[in-house]
Amino acid sequence: MAFPCLDALETKTASLEARSASTGPEPSYTTGQHLEYRSQEPLLLDWGGVLPEFRIAYETWGSLNAGRSNAILLHTGLSASSHAHSTPSNTQPGWWEKFIGPNATLDIDKYYIICTNVIGGCYGSTGPSSVDPADGQRYATRFPILTMQDMVRAQFRLLDHLGIEKLYASVGASMGGMQSLAAGVLFPDRVGRVVSISGCARSHPYSIALRHTQRQETLSDE
Repeated sequence: MAFPCLDALETKTASLEARSASTGPEPSYTTGQHLEYRSQEPLLLDWGGVLPEFRIAYETWGSLNAGRSNAILLHTGLSASSHAHSTPSNTQPGWWEKFIGPNATLDIDKYYIICTNVIGGCYGSTGPSSVDPADGQRYATRFPILTMQDMVRAQFRLLDHLGIEKLYASVGASMGGMQSLAAGVLFPDRVGRVVSISGCARSHPYSIALRHTQRQETLSDE
């Protein structure tokens, strides 16, 4: 007997496994070199957890002016890396390639653009695949629950490290839009402008339930 649907599923599964064994399912812009900031100071988290230390992967475009007043913090969506635009060390087009550059929406002739991979991410910043300094084992499912505010507080540690007291703007789309709003709420004196694209201040219960279902499906995947 023939089962076309099952056959198609097996073919698709084999194709995905082959991709994962070589370059993985993620787009090519997630690979390549980036800058890294390491904080040795603990980060207290909203849900009671703590990161005794953490690192943030980030990339920059443009130059800081003499007054350090032209910095724009670009927040990513849920699954993006810090590679929003190509760099000399990673020439692959970034996820916002057309929006960043000379005379572009985020004009690098005027502004200093900073984009990070959020903590909890999987492209260089501290996340579930990182080693817990407490026991030398990977965090995995023991990684603490994070909020948008936690992610933003970590990003502002990076800004402190870079000597940037106030942002010209906080910009983001989707989950990045939520981070952008959080930055304005947490650090109103340090954010000149907030640009939130397709973001929201809070999630609807239906959205929370759907994301919970997706997480449980991922965790149960063997």
